Amino acid sequence: MQYFFYLSTFIFIGFQILYTVIPLFFSKVKKLNNDCAEKSISVLVPAYNEELTIKNCIDAMEGLNYSNYEVIIINDGSKDQTFQKLNELLDLSISDREAEGKLTYGAIKGIYHSEKYEKIFVIDKFNGGKADSLNAGIDCANSDIVITLDADSMLEINSLKYVNQYFQDDKIIALGGTVKIVQGAEKRNGVIQDKFTGKGIIKSQVISYIHGFYVRKLTQSVFNSIVVISGAFGAFYKSILVDVNGFRSTVGEDIDITLKIHEFIKANNLNKKLVYAPEAVCYTECPENLSNFYKQRIRWQKAFVDCILIYWSKLSRKFSVGVSLFFAIDGFILGTLTAFTSVFYLIQSLFLGTNLFQAIILLLSVIVINALQIGISLYLCKKYGSNYSVKDYIRMFVFSQVELLTYRNLLLYMNIVGTFKYFDNDEGWGFVERKGVSSIS
Repeated sequence: MQYFFYLSTFIFIGFQILYTVIPLFFSKVKKLNNDCAEKSISVLVPAYNEELTIKNCIDAMEGLNYSNYEVIIINDGSKDQTFQKLNELLDLSISDREAEGKLTYGAIKGIYHSEKYEKIFVIDKFNGGKADSLNAGIDCANSDIVITLDADSMLEINSLKYVNQYFQDDKIIALGGTVKIVQGAEKRNGVIQDKFTGKGIIKSQVISYIHGFYVRKLTQSVFNSIVVISGAFGAFYKSILVDVNGFRSTVGEDIDITLKIHEFIKANNLNKKLVYAPEAVCYTECPENLSNFYKQRIRWQKAFVDCILIYWSKLSRKFSVGVSLFFAIDGFILGTLTAFTSVFYLIQSLFLGTNLFQAIILLLSVIVINALQIGISLYLCKKYGSNYSVKDYIRMFVFSQVELLTYRNLLLYMNIVGTFKYFDNDEGWGFVERKGVSSIS
């Protein structure tokens, strides 16, 4: 155990150096080009019991700076009034659109078209889970590019423009955008003003998202080794999704589809890549209490464990070296195994008094690395157009140091619990309560 701890610490420091250096030297803001020919885009919004949030998602679609797109909302057998709410908001009528039959999914009850909004369609189907809903949406989509969006996500006005701009590069077949926390954000004179406000649990997630996207995903993108394109905002060529047989019904369909695409690229020796597009932004509502935060993070950890068990034996043969390293070492060894060893090491140091000096040195190293990376992530946050005030950036930096010793430790516990709870065999939506109060519209 002792040797594993030293080895994992050495590996941890190596990856943190990457996550510190790469974002600084490889972050380049892409200037919006309004002259790009618009590729056709279908925005898929799977919805299960989203009567409180679906209006915000629809409202954000109205002002998008793009013309060649459609929105397909998939009601996955909701038990609340989601479909009735959709009918009320959209004035639905039967559509003559038909599915292509290229993917497998549960039975569709009906396909509808909005009488109010020409670009919006609704698929009403029997419950089958999020992956099942996405497959139905892909099969009914009429566009070259498919965007997957959570029902509580709201696209920023130029998000589709940036997605289209990235796809002008023929090597790119999939990308992930930036997901920001909507709580505290508000629109003033057509410009979204970000604010660092609210409960500590919300502030912790704001910091986590900023660091996770602007530092971690940007670094992985440089090495064509993105491990997960977030289900909250991902974009793919429809053809590649069909080639890999769509989404698998699992608790972590977004991790799974990302790995399936990497595997397909390697198997077919394709010169293609998956990238992170920091300029393409959507806003999402994060959990506002520990109960819902716990449910969300347990689901995320179960999703990761699921993919580890499925893809581990294939890593060296069917994936690139970069994907294998970031998934197996940075994700599994540093993200999951060290949660167990850290707790063991902490107990040993506090109660037995052994290795106390090493523990203090390691803690100080983590604090320094965290401060450095948070500083870089906040710099990049500003560089890529976030409108936080100077005071908010200072508050975020100070809070991040406190958060390291508080909320961040909760994640260790949740990673451990989520690993064990994976074997509960519950692969449902893992519903997290949303209020639908915060909006950028």
